[in-house]
Amino acid sequence: MKKTIEKALMEFLADVRTTGEERKKGIPLITFVYKEGDKAVLLAALPLPLADIQTEKTISTGKEVLYRVDFFKEGEAKNSFGVLPAIKESATFLTLLETAIKNGDRKAGYQGLCDYLKFHNALCGLEALAEGELSFAGKTERREGAQMEDTYTLANTAYYKEILSYVQTGRDILNACPAGTPLPPFPDRSAFMARWYRENR
Repeated sequence: MKKTIEKALMEFLADVRTTGEERKKGIPLITFVYKEGDKAVLLAALPLPLADIQTEKTISTGKEVLYRVDFFKEGEAKNSFGVLPAIKESATFLTLLETAIKNGDRKAGYQGLCDYLKFHNALCGLEALAEGELSFAGKTERREGAQMEDTYTLANTAYYKEILSYVQTGRDILNACPAGTPLPPFPDRSAFMARWYRENR
């Protein structure tokens, strides 16, 4: 939405207060502001996966973009600001951020924040995959009009529920623990399925 530059900057700097699902899950929120003629465009409090594609889909090349990240660090709400240099080629926000940092642009941000956001974005991708698989399994069950009896579908459902648990554990570690705390091992599908079949014969 276009606003006066002064109003856009005031809203950009204001505290982000949202009770949305992403905030409850601990997903970082990104706010962008950039000039459009004599006005400014503000894209406020976007969940990370949606924010990541804005510089590729919405914000045109040639724009210098101010961004704000609202996130959690060691259990406390934090924010960080940066300036992406004028976009030369369309790419995701995280790609542009990492490139600018590697090129030594200190205004763009710092590597620790970029790594933190990349981990969160990967977890969001896993969550979307797992929720899609579980939704498909649920539709199959309803279409058949009976309780699922196919053992593979049951095992597959159990595995993707395990993935969702892994995602939430990963977010809790990223948001509440000191930087560098390792994430747990990713649930190996083959090992999980073999164990599930042994336990559910």
